[in-house]
Amino acid sequence: MWYVFALVDAAPRGRLGRGLGGPLRAREVPGGFAIVERRADVPPLEFGPLRAHQQVVTRLARAVPAILPIRFGTLLDEDALDEVLAERGGDVTEAFALVRERVQFTWRRATGNKADHERGSMRIRAYPSEAGPDQSGAQPAAGAGAAYLRRAAGSVAAAAPGAFRLLGKTLHPFVVREKFQAAANGMPDTLYHLVESTAARRYRVRARALTRATPAMTLSGPWPPFAFAAELL
Repeated sequence: MWYVFALVDAAPRGRLGRGLGGPLRAREVPGGFAIVERRADVPPLEFGPLRAHQQVVTRLARAVPAILPIRFGTLLDEDALDEVLAERGGDVTEAFALVRERVQFTWRRATGNKADHERGSMRIRAYPSEAGPDQSGAQPAAGAGAAYLRRAAGSVAAAAPGAFRLLGKTLHPFVVREKFQAAANGMPDTLYHLVESTAARRYRVRARALTRATPAMTLSGPWPPFAFAAELL
């Protein structure tokens, strides 16, 4: 079985390194490459594996023009991986075009809890089952994340509160795409900005001034485009 970390549009530069427990491989698939690790089961839905998964994706993002992070817990056999991506070739191409040479910045209302802030950075790509993954190691059933994704879509469509609208208005010249997610399941209101990599430094300079003016807001990034990656697998 292949545990999938991300889809990339080009073979990564340099050595791939290790995943959660074994060596990473770049497996050619329709539309690009899947960065995978051989694994027999889904890792536990815990902070350690979530953070390790994100660290792998963040490292890979520095080595490719475009990356589509895949949600934590995605385990597929070879045929399923190829078949799904072959059916969604146009979606893959479109998704790569959106995120190529772009990074994500994340705004949240400050909670004062560093661990919560770090977990929030990974929340968008977490395994979506409310009960967590099957601890027996079985592959998650197809469509297990559908309910989560419907809730997430509804949250993103919600109107952003005034403080977040001010952020969007001030940073508009740098923002390619914006996504708001309302507070849910213990996580605060969150605003995601997709920004050109070449503009990331200027974005941060402008954003620092905003954090001084609005101390209730926290900013993290640049990250890989977790919130803007199409749900392809």
